[in-house]
Amino acid sequence: MGTQDDVRQPTVRHAMRIAFLAIIGLSFVAPLFGSSASAATDEGEIVASVTEQKQTDDGVEKIPVEGALIKAVGAAGTAEGTTDSTGKVTLKVPKDGAYDVTLDVATLPDGVEASDESPTTISISFSSGVTIGTGAKSVNFFVGDARRAVINRWELLPQTIVNGIKYSLIIAMCAIGLSLIYGTTGLTNFAHGEIVSISAIVVFWLNQYGPGLHLLIAAPFGIAASALMAGAFERQLWRPLRRRGTSLTSMMIVSIGLAIAIRYVYLFFFGGRNRRYRQYVGDPEIDFGPFGITPRDIGIMIISAVVVVGISMFLLRARLGKAIRAVSDNPDLASATGINTNRIILTVWLIGGGLAGIGGVMLGAASGVQWDMGNILLLLMFAAITVGGLGNPFGALLGAFVVGMFTELWTWFFPNVVELKTLGALIALVVILLVRPQGFLGRKERIG
Repeated sequence: MGTQDDVRQPTVRHAMRIAFLAIIGLSFVAPLFGSSASAATDEGEIVASVTEQKQTDDGVEKIPVEGALIKAVGAAGTAEGTTDSTGKVTLKVPKDGAYDVTLDVATLPDGVEASDESPTTISISFSSGVTIGTGAKSVNFFVGDARRAVINRWELLPQTIVNGIKYSLIIAMCAIGLSLIYGTTGLTNFAHGEIVSISAIVVFWLNQYGPGLHLLIAAPFGIAASALMAGAFERQLWRPLRRRGTSLTSMMIVSIGLAIAIRYVYLFFFGGRNRRYRQYVGDPEIDFGPFGITPRDIGIMIISAVVVVGISMFLLRARLGKAIRAVSDNPDLASATGINTNRIILTVWLIGGGLAGIGGVMLGAASGVQWDMGNILLLLMFAAITVGGLGNPFGALLGAFVVGMFTELWTWFFPNVVELKTLGALIALVVILLVRPQGFLGRKERIG
C-alpha cells in the first residue's frame, strides 16, 4: 500500500518542480543584475580620515578633525576634498594605478599639528592591498601631540573576546541548521555553505541594485530565498535519492558536486570582489572602555542571540520542535509512533535554510558579501557540530562558541599570522576529540 507522498496528484509534483526551478533561477539571476551593474563603472573611491590624538590621564583620546584638505594625485587623475564632522572624506578617482594621498597640514584647525610619528603622505594602489566596501581604499592620518601608545597584549583581550562572541553567534545560526539536517537524515551536506551565500547575494542585489531596498527590508527576502532553496533541494533531490536507496556516502559526494557547481555560478555572475551593503558601513565605534564596538555589530549580536535562543526554545517547548528531536534521535521509532518523517525532514530543511540565510545576512553585514563566503564558513560549521556532538543542535551551539572563540583567540596569540586563524579552531577540534571523541554532547557509540 503506497504512502500519502506516493499518491500525490501530478499537478502538485509539477508545481513543486516549477518552484524548484524558480529558486535556482533566482540564485542565478540575482547575482547577474548585481554583476552587470557593478561592471559598468571603473570609478574607485579613496576614503580618507583625519584623527587627532590627545594624551589624557585616561589614555589617548581620538577626535575627528573637520575641515582638513586631502589630495589624491596619480597618473590616471587627481581629486581633493575636505573632511566632514566625522573626520572623513571620500575622493572619487579612476580605479587605475597608484595614488599619493596627502594631508595638507596648513588646513588643520588651530592648535592641531601634524605628528612626527605619522606620515602626511600615504601611497595606495587599487591593484593591491586591502579593499573596503565596493572597491574603496581606506587611508588614515593621525595628528596631534599624543605619543604612540604601546598596547599591552592583555589590553587587546576584551576586544578579541567581543569579536569572538559575534563570530560564534553567526557560526551557531548556520551550524544548528546543518546539525538538524544531519541528525534527521544522516546527510553530510557540503552544499550548506551555498545556502548561506545565496541569502547574502540576494540581499545585496535588492539593496544595491534592483529596487534599492534598505538592508532591513531586503533581509527577509534573502532569508526566504535560502529557506526555499534548501526546501527545494530536499523535495526534488535528496528525497528521491533516499527513496531509491542511495547510500549516504553517494549523497555526500553529490552534495560536494552540487556545492562546487553553485559556487562557481556565483563567481561567474557575482564576481570575485568583496562587496558591502549600502547601510551600516563605516559606523563609528562606541567606546566601552576596554573594548569598542559599532552599532552594526551590536545589532548583529542581539539579532543572532535572539534567533539562537528562539530556536533553542522552539526545539525544547514546541510540539513540532519535540517531533524534530524525536526524528533526530531515532527516525524509525519516530515513524512507528505516527510521526510523518518526510514532513518533519522537509520542515528541518526549511528551518535549516532559514537559519543559514540569517547567518549569511549577518556575515555579509559584518565582513562583506563575496561569492565563496558560505564555503569559507563551512569548515567552521562542520568543526562546530563535530565538537558539540554530531546531530545534536545544542551541541552545535556549544561547539560554535568553542570554534568561534578559538578562531579569534588565534589572532590574539599570533597577531602576525592572522591568515591562519582558522587553524586555531582546527587545533581545538583535534584536542577536544582526542579527549572526548563523541564531542561535548554526543553519545558514545560502539564501532566494530
